Amino acid sequence: MSVRSPAGITRRQFGAMTAGSLVAAASSSTVLGQTSTSPAPGAVLDIADWSYYWYGIERVKLARGTLINGMQMFVEHWIPTVVRHPYSIVLVHGGYGQASDWMSTPDGRPGWASLFLEQGYRVYLVDRPGQGRNPHHPWVHGQYDAQAPTFERAASTIGATEANHTQWPGPGDATDPAIAQVTASMGQPMAINAITLDLWRSRGTLLLDDIGPSIFVTHGDGASFAWVTAEARPELVKGIVAVEQPPDSLRGRQLSLFTPIPIAIVAAEASKTNDPSAAAVLRTAGGSVELILAERGIRGNGPMVMLEKNNREALQPIVAWMREKVEAKPARTVATPRSDDSPVIANADSARNTESTALRLAGQGGFFVGIKRKAMPYGTIPQGQMFVQYMIPAEQRYPYPIVMVHGGGAQGTHMMGLGRRPGWVHYFVQTGYAVYWLDRPSYGRSPYQPDALGPSHLPNVPPYEPLIEATNVFKTGQWPGPGGMEDEYINQFMACESGNTADEAFHSDLVWPGGVELVDRIGPCILHTHAFGGFFGWGVADRRPNLVKGIMCMEINGNPFERQLRWGLTAGPVTYDPPVGDPKEFTLVDRTPPPDSPRPSASPYKLQAEPVHKWKNLQSIPIGWITSEFGAGGSPVANVEFLKQVGCRVEMLRLRDYGIYGNGNLMLMERNNHEVFTVIRDWLDKNVK
Repeated sequence: MSVRSPAGITRRQFGAMTAGSLVAAASSSTVLGQTSTSPAPGAVLDIADWSYYWYGIERVKLARGTLINGMQMFVEHWIPTVVRHPYSIVLVHGGYGQASDWMSTPDGRPGWASLFLEQGYRVYLVDRPGQGRNPHHPWVHGQYDAQAPTFERAASTIGATEANHTQWPGPGDATDPAIAQVTASMGQPMAINAITLDLWRSRGTLLLDDIGPSIFVTHGDGASFAWVTAEARPELVKGIVAVEQPPDSLRGRQLSLFTPIPIAIVAAEASKTNDPSAAAVLRTAGGSVELILAERGIRGNGPMVMLEKNNREALQPIVAWMREKVEAKPARTVATPRSDDSPVIANADSARNTESTALRLAGQGGFFVGIKRKAMPYGTIPQGQMFVQYMIPAEQRYPYPIVMVHGGGAQGTHMMGLGRRPGWVHYFVQTGYAVYWLDRPSYGRSPYQPDALGPSHLPNVPPYEPLIEATNVFKTGQWPGPGGMEDEYINQFMACESGNTADEAFHSDLVWPGGVELVDRIGPCILHTHAFGGFFGWGVADRRPNLVKGIMCMEINGNPFERQLRWGLTAGPVTYDPPVGDPKEFTLVDRTPPPDSPRPSASPYKLQAEPVHKWKNLQSIPIGWITSEFGAGGSPVANVEFLKQVGCRVEMLRLRDYGIYGNGNLMLMERNNHEVFTVIRDWLDKNVK
């Protein structure tokens, strides 16, 4: 599986053409921070291409319609402007983890993804099916554990209170904020069996057939992903670095296939879970294996070395080993040439946005906010956590960062583009804004667990048919694909969807404290919300009006006081003046037009009668409401009229007034998403000072 470049060559072909020059470039660089040619800590990350893609999307036909079957794999990638090494790095999380394990340390320092990127490696970050950004569906991936991950169990496993474990960035007990960050990220893995291993083999093969020869860096049972992929594509797996190689992951593997592959096992001296016999097993089979960490002077680490205080220093011997044992090794002959010339995306050449996905960053990473502690009979579990990914541009031209909130049953990928096309994160960062985008509880990187969130947040994947038939979703003039069942862009969209929560009020109570924590952390900012995510802006601004400098809302669903918007435009209460204790206290006048009205769409909602209650804390915040030709359900006229009535400074931005036509609810992903972005940017320049 591969994608053609604008010049008509595949990624693997490009890699083959440039391998010689890259080896030469690699030979002149050194390990982290040791020469003037290597980026220093905190150096600018100069990225030629940042995007993501879902591999292995498959569909299944059920009684309620056609669904994604849940076996897709999310991969986020960073390609540096100057590539110094011949092989890409594929980072694979372990156990209950996800790709965020490689993005940042719990105390906010750069993770190995950024450190490899600093060194000039192409970096691919994997979420295994059913984990991380891949929605976990119990009916596909297996039922949830009877007990959710606990802070106590995480602290015990990490073992940071052990005398010889000196590198953990915190006290290491169950109350440690660093332990909380790790526990908040833990999702439900698939059971390791023949079906799971075959799935990992298939998805790993799809990835390598696309990106070409690579080095796997794995954590925990992520090593099994590398082993089975190496069995299928031994000529494309140039090396394996197994951090915390677990017991028995080599059982049943074809060890003879691994003998040409250089292997490093990263064994931390304070770890209780690493398998010391793995190196001996591989050596007995004739493999080239080296133990790395304490053997090269890196001491005091536990099982999550990539998250610890010395994560930069711990990576140095790994990079040195790669240069010595992998990159300097003569290329192996591929026994069976494989064809990978077919493009992934149908009609991609005409639909692909060729605008730049390049970024220059002063920093990037991710963290969790809103982590509540819920007591259970078996321990204390996280509840309500939200993952926040961020990028800080090298040239920050605006004082206020942008906080972006996804809508409905989506996740933060909506802000990142679609099918390798650039998204609004790209455009805001390229313009000079710092950008933070989040996954609300149970979406994306914010895991769902029944004991924490109950049945209201159980994934409810939407079928294809009603969305394809809806005018305001894919039947727009600007959707980048053909819009039917064979549209690969629709597949990319559907791969991230989980379905909306069934209890919006409970969801609001979870989200608003996390949103407050985020703005308290980053300071004055602008909130940018989409569709159902609009409630985030009203609730957070109500609680921190001094920190919210502007709100841009895009196609927010519903009408005031209807369905989930029982408090006007929210499912839960905001501060009204005079105060309101119950929605029943509002006096409403029915403004619904009669059936024979010549203007049936004119303000079809129940309007508050005078005296009007005001939104006490949002009076001075500039609000833009952007709406498209096809809309999103609900009347933007009614919503804007309501905001004016409650005393807000709001302006409706109709795209048609700017000569922009053919957009729908998903304007942030459509063919002209950059043109739409300029309307938002110009409004912010004018109104947010």
